[in-house]
Amino acid sequence: MLLGLELLALHFSEPLAYFFAIKDKRIGEVEAEGYKPVSIIIPIYNEGDKIREKLLNVMKSYPLEYTEIILVDSSTDNTIEVVKSLGIPIKIIKEKERRGKIFAVKEGIRNASNDIVVITDADALWDDPLIDAIKYLKGDIGAVSCIKRSNRGTENAYRNFYNVIRLSESAIYSTPIFHGELTAFRKSLLSADEIPNAGADDSSIATLIALKGYRAICTKVRAFEYSPKGLDYFSWKTRRGLHLVRHFIRFLPKVMRSKNGKYKVIFLEEFYLHLINPWFLALGIVLTAIYLPKLFLLLLLVLLIALVIPQTRELVKAWVPNQFFLIIAQFKALRGEFLMWKKESK
Repeated sequence: MLLGLELLALHFSEPLAYFFAIKDKRIGEVEAEGYKPVSIIIPIYNEGDKIREKLLNVMKSYPLEYTEIILVDSSTDNTIEVVKSLGIPIKIIKEKERRGKIFAVKEGIRNASNDIVVITDADALWDDPLIDAIKYLKGDIGAVSCIKRSNRGTENAYRNFYNVIRLSESAIYSTPIFHGELTAFRKSLLSADEIPNAGADDSSIATLIALKGYRAICTKVRAFEYSPKGLDYFSWKTRRGLHLVRHFIRFLPKVMRSKNGKYKVIFLEEFYLHLINPWFLALGIVLTAIYLPKLFLLLLLVLLIALVIPQTRELVKAWVPNQFFLIIAQFKALRGEFLMWKKESK
C-alpha cells in the first residue's frame, strides 16, 4: 500500500513547490517621506524585567517627538515603577483586571491619537528603524508587519523559511499572517470594534485590511523575539498554532466570498499549510510504518542522517515538531478561543 508514502511525498513537496514558486518575488522599495506621528501600543503584564529594554529600543527606533507611547497595563509587579523611572512621556492605561492581549490592544487603539497605529509585544525588540516599515503605509497598503528572528537556532531555521514566504506573499498582494512583534496599520481604515476578540489579533488585522481591498504586507524590518525554554516552549508553540488555526477557520467564509483572487489563493494556501498538510505527515508516517515497515526504517535512517548534517539538522528539528504542534493546536481549537494564557518564562 503506497498511500502512506504518497502522503509523505505530498506533505514535503507541496510546501517546497510553493516556496520555490514565489521565493523570488520582491516588494518594491519606497522612499520615506519624513517622520509621521505614530501611536505605539504596548500591552504589558508583569514586564518589570523587560520593559526598560523595550522602551529604550522604541525610542532608538523612532524620534520621541513624533511618538505617542501607550502602555495598556494589567501588571502586579514593578513594571510601572520601572517605566516612570525613565522619565519619558507615556500614556498609561491601567486595566482593572487581566483579560487577555486582544482587549488591551483594542483599548490602546481606541485611545490612540494618531492615524498610524503600531502594536508591539513588550518582549520584542526591533533590529531596524520603525520608519523602514511604516514608510509603506500609503496608497493601497493599509497595514505592515515585520520578519522575525529568535534566540533559538531551531526556531530560526523555521523562521528563515517562513520569512521568505511572508515577504513573497506580500510582493504578490498580501500575507494573511502578521507578527505581534510589529503590526502597524492605518486607523482610518480599521476601527478597534472591527477586530474580533481572538488570540491572533495581528493576523486578524492583516486579513481584515486585505478584505477591505488594501494590502497587508510584511517588510524587511527585522524583529527579535525571545523563545521560551523547556516545557514552556511547547505550550508557546501550541498556543500560537491554536490562534492561527482559529484565525483561518474564522475568516475562511469571508475570504471565499471575496472577489480578490490573488489574496484568496494565498489565504487558501496558508489554510492548507496550517490545517491540512500536517495531517499528511502524521497519516503518512502511520500508514508507511504499518504497510511498508522496511521502507519506513529506511526513511528513519534518512531522517537520522539529516539530523547529523549541520545544513539540514536545524530545519528538520524545526519543521517536523511544528507539524505536530499544529495538529495538537487543532484539537485544542475545538474547545474554543483561549484569550488569556499562563505567562511563559523566556
